[in-house]
Amino acid sequence: MFSNDGFLTGKASSSNSGQTHVFTSFPNSAVDPEDEHFGDQSSDTDKLVLPLPATAADAKPEQSYVWQIEYYQKYFQIDTQQVLERLAASVTPRPNKSYFDSTIRQNPDLYGPFWVCVTFIVTVGISGNIVNYFHLPDAEFQIDFSRITLSAILVCLYWWLMPTFIYFFFRWRLNRIEYTFLELLCLYGYSLAIFIPVSVLWIIPINWLQWTLTFIASLVSGSVLVVTFWPTINSDHKRLSAISMLVVLLAHLLMAVCIMFVFFHISDSNINPKSVTTLATTTLSSTSTLTATTISTTTVTPKAV
Repeated sequence: MFSNDGFLTGKASSSNSGQTHVFTSFPNSAVDPEDEHFGDQSSDTDKLVLPLPATAADAKPEQSYVWQIEYYQKYFQIDTQQVLERLAASVTPRPNKSYFDSTIRQNPDLYGPFWVCVTFIVTVGISGNIVNYFHLPDAEFQIDFSRITLSAILVCLYWWLMPTFIYFFFRWRLNRIEYTFLELLCLYGYSLAIFIPVSVLWIIPINWLQWTLTFIASLVSGSVLVVTFWPTINSDHKRLSAISMLVVLLAHLLMAVCIMFVFFHISDSNINPKSVTTLATTTLSSTSTLTATTISTTTVTPKAV
């Protein structure tokens, strides 16, 4: 009944008169040319890419300047775990591993150094007031805020002056910028972390213990700085390299000694004159009372006739 191309033929079979036939193919004339053209357009539309707006090609990343707050946001993008790792590494010198390259180089921050310095300043100010209170038993405990101001000046001067000196020294001697100024601020900020517990132990009024704590803390923290800078300066003259690293270590020790002497060292100049006068008056009155008692007990008795 049907030919191979799907057309209806003139012959009909009596046996197939009751069956339903399904057309499986259609002639080319059965397809609408407009539909075929529409299908080609839909496939081309899938490959079509819309042009970008005119402003998108000209868009540039926003540039921040040093005097803008946005410039320093990247230096405060750090989590607590990284800060703890840097604090631990700043008090554990490793001769074969650079503290700066292993922890700070990838992401230098100012968040940790800022809070280390603030904590050190407050600890020194409060501990210095406690030392004065115990050293002057007759005085009432009062917080002397001038000590906090003085500790802030000393700590901040050291935190900013030493990185500035090292930055220009490397730039002058090596003729290149090996460390940025903010990287050096980060390095020196973390190097002060060991002095926070030491400033609490400085309250103990024992001279040899205060000096021992000062030398140990300065040696441990300063050695981390020396190990960090030595690979950079080692390519230069050996004598100059050794002298420069010795200056770094001595400056670290000098800072600790100054803070210990100003706030915690016990000497005669730290005694209040009023308490000295009171102590002298009490001593003289006790001495005169004791003398009068001795004279009264040593009177001569008359002899019996």
